[in-house]
Amino acid sequence: KLQDAFAKGYRALAIVLMHGHRFTAHEKRLAVIARVIGFPQVSVSHEISALIKLIGRGDTTVADAYLSPVLDRYIQRTRKALGQATPLFFMQSTGGLAEANAFRGKDAVLSGPAGGVVGMVAAAREAGFDRVIGFDMGGTSTDVSHYAGTFERTHETMVAGTRLRTPMLAIHTVAAGGGSICRFDGMRLRVGPQSAGANPGPACYGRGG
Repeated sequence: KLQDAFAKGYRALAIVLMHGHRFTAHEKRLAVIARVIGFPQVSVSHEISALIKLIGRGDTTVADAYLSPVLDRYIQRTRKALGQATPLFFMQSTGGLAEANAFRGKDAVLSGPAGGVVGMVAAAREAGFDRVIGFDMGGTSTDVSHYAGTFERTHETMVAGTRLRTPMLAIHTVAAGGGSICRFDGMRLRVGPQSAGANPGPACYGRGG
């Protein structure tokens, strides 16, 4: 079946077995077979989210398999532009930095908003505040966060209908931004999720507008 999928053009694979979080041997064996066949992207659930509950672990692994090849292409372009000798780090959804070779799709889902939270806290501390509320509006969404002396984190969240079980900053996202379209449905005014689009420019690159 893996050989058939590869022959059909699939190049990213998520491996998720029911008890893979505890008994890893079968997932490891499947990963070896997939790489021998030629899959360049193989995401394995016990490496991505080694936790019980199949659906959350599976969703997270699938998201990693989907996003990691896109990130890898971006990382390679960035590294080529900066040169191999330049240290390269990326913001993660946790608010921390990861070296380029350790940055994965599952770590990048809320990396843009997380950078906004870290910047907000740094600016607040410089101004003498240790309790702040963040309101980060882009072109298509608005991210709201809270800080009261420590970064608030969650280990399970829903993003675009997908359950992700990986550490992230606690950020609440609403599908309403500067480019959101307002409409009247006959009973009430609605905002988004349809968007007129946005082109924020290089100064805001990566914000997700």
